[in-house]
Amino acid sequence: MLLSKRAGVQLVHVPYRGGGPAVNDAIAGHVDLVIGSAALLNTQIQAGNLRPLVQTGLKRQPSLAQVPTVAESGFSDFESLAWWGVFGPTGTPKLIADRFRTELTAVLREERIAKQLTDSQQITLSLGGPEELRQFFEDQMRVWGAVVRDNEIKSDS
Repeated sequence: MLLSKRAGVQLVHVPYRGGGPAVNDAIAGHVDLVIGSAALLNTQIQAGNLRPLVQTGLKRQPSLAQVPTVAESGFSDFESLAWWGVFGPTGTPKLIADRFRTELTAVLREERIAKQLTDSQQITLSLGGPEELRQFFEDQMRVWGAVVRDNEIKSDS
């Protein structure tokens, strides 16, 4: 919706129950385009079944170095990322949260694990602390909350 509005084009959102069915329909020509993670699409791009048009991150993914970003294509500061964060219940003792974060960070920094995530999944690891995640989360909620409100997006449930 955000890209559609910024580009001045009408795109129809087709909700899928996962990336696999969306990719299948794109390859079969049932939909004109699919937006998905590099991890989801790279195999089909490499096989020649899909042609990459643009990336939604601010920086180009190494596996798609020849494909421009939306920002490079004239829509400055456009960024839409798939991301993961680890959250715990409010009131989790600081000692437990700190220990979990320390152990998880150590595992993610192991060479074999980090290489697998960055090479095969095209993940950029950001291993900051809770304040960095809190700020990132608030920024994401500000951007995507506005998209939801402006487009009157509702849940089916």
